[in-house]
This record gives sequence, C-alpha cells and structure tokens, in this order.
Amino acid sequence: MQRRFLLLAASALPAWATAGERTPDPAADWAAQTLALAWRRPDGRDEVGLLRLDWDAQRMQVLGTWGLPGRAHGLSSDGRGGFYAVAARAGDWLLHVAADGRARWARQDGPWTFNGHVLPHAAGLFATETDPRDDSAHLALRDPDTLVLRARWALDGRDAHQLVVQPDGRLLIALGGLPRSADGRKRAGPIASALLRLEPETGREQRRWTLPDAHISLRHLAWSLDGRRLGVALQAEHADAAQRADAPLLAVLEDDHLQLPVAGGPGLGYAGDLCAAPGGGFVLSAQKAGLGLLWHPDAPTRWTRIAELTEPCALQNQATGAGQAILIVAGRGVARWQAGGARMLAWPQAMVPDNHALLLA
Repeated sequence: MQRRFLLLAASALPAWATAGERTPDPAADWAAQTLALAWRRPDGRDEVGLLRLDWDAQRMQVLGTWGLPGRAHGLSSDGRGGFYAVAARAGDWLLHVAADGRARWARQDGPWTFNGHVLPHAAGLFATETDPRDDSAHLALRDPDTLVLRARWALDGRDAHQLVVQPDGRLLIALGGLPRSADGRKRAGPIASALLRLEPETGREQRRWTLPDAHISLRHLAWSLDGRRLGVALQAEHADAAQRADAPLLAVLEDDHLQLPVAGGPGLGYAGDLCAAPGGGFVLSAQKAGLGLLWHPDAPTRWTRIAELTEPCALQNQATGAGQAILIVAGRGVARWQAGGARMLAWPQAMVPDNHALLLA
C-alpha cells in the first residue's frame, strides 16, 4: 500500500516526552482493540461501525455497521459498552448504539440542528445545537436512554461545538463563533469565539474566555491526564493565507487562565482533533499539514513531531503496559504510537473516515 507514513520511536524523542514510561510488555501493549468510527463509503453512503484492530496479526476487520441519514461527527461512550453518534452540523439526528448492538434514534423536534458533539453527564446527555433561524447557539439536555429532550437553553453566541465536564460537574463549551447559513456552511461576518463555563442545572454562563486574535476559532477540547489543564484545538480563519498558515494550533486553560503556549505552528492553521498525552501534554492532529504533533508542559513553547501521515485527524489515547498509546486515524488507516514502538493498520475496505473516533473498553 502506497502511503506517506512516518512514526517516530520513543528513542527519537526528547527525554521529557517519555519520562516515567514503564518497560513495554509486548503481549499487553499490542492486544486487539475495538474502535467506533464513522466513515463514508465509495457510493456516498454514511455509516458508523465497530472495527477490530488486531495489532499482533496486523489486520483490521469490520465487526458491525449502522447506516446513517448523513455525515456523523463526534462519538461518545455511554459508559456501559455502547456509544452515541451525532450528526455533523447541520444534521438533525442522534443515534445511541447499546453494548448489545441495539440502536435507538432521535430526531430534532423543531428547527434546531445538532453541532456534532454530545456529552454524557450525571445530569443526562448534553448536546450542542443551533437554531438556524437566527444562527444562535443552544445547549440541550436529553435522557441518556430514551434520548427524549428534557431542557434547552440559549447560549450567548453561535457555533457551539465540543463540550467537556469539569471535576465539579460544571460544563466547559467551545463556541466556534463562526457565522453560518442554515445548512451549516460558513458565511461572511465577524468571528466571536469563546470558551464558556456553564451551570449544568440551568445552562447559565459563569465565565467566558476569549483569545486576543479574533480570527481564531476554538473547536475541540480535551483534559490532560493529570487533570491540571484543558487543551483547546484551534482553527484559523484569517483572510490572509500566510497569517492563517502560521496561526497557533493550541490554547491551554490552566488555573483559569487561557493562553497560547506556542505562538505559531507548522499546522497550516488547522487542528483536526486533540487528546491527552504522557506527562500532562497533548497530541494534536494537524490534518492539512499531515502531521501528528506533541505538546508537553516541560517544553511549552514548541511542538515535537511524532507522525507524518496522509490526512490525520481523529485521536484517541489509551493506557497500556508501557504507559500511554496514541491512536491516529488517518486517510489510509490507523496508526499507533507509544514508547514501545509504532505500527499502522490499513483500512479493511474503501472508506473515508470522519473527524472523530472512540476506543471502546
């Protein structure tokens, strides 16, 4: 299979990148895994399915699929062996696949559309939404089993995207801030991106953070493994191509302070996804540049390249006998990087993966 593929072994990385890693246990580190993923078939149909990644046998197989009404975006665990898949902007459907494979669907009860992410929470299942009549952002709360709507609150802004929960139960939501038409496409207008902290009981805003550059959109969120900091993947929207190409890719929220640790970046201004990395850092997929990048708090002003791949996007981290492994879903297959080495599996059939993936226990 022809591909551009390079994964750097741990020995090629700075000492801080692998500090504290345990001696690899090959039998444990390369066991088979189950990955939930959405993709588009060559005939244009959208599916979500479960893939078995057999690293010892060096093969991948499809375990099961569910047809979709349109493109999916975020995938979230239900905490019981199943998962949620939600429509990409501006779709109107939500799917829950239980651990036994039973599927339950929900459709919007009005003009609202989903924005591609849901969050299981003690209070229920939260989802970001848009009212296309005025392009306003909303937060919805649904029953995690029946998917029935319980509440919906308007947010001060537009283009709400991913959301995560703090240890105290409060919500953090990235407002992308991009003006959009009713079909979800970007349109001309000022960008008003922000990170919000909300009360889960009422949707009331408690705190708002913004970046000094109004042409940068905050998109995806991930906690560091130590829980000390929140990583925010960024998307540059500058009209000037040179400014866009050199824009920062990552913002970090720590001690209630939002900062840009690396001024520029080799990512052409677009971060597809991010996940936690060893040592309190983050791995980020610079999809347009074909790079997997590691940011570490011990070297906070620079990136370390860990992968060069065709169209890398979805990222997942997993604890292994050697520490943390990182899965990188790319255009031609799934790569896995960890201290004990690196491998890649090709897709079992022709498919175009979507932006996010989910490792199931």
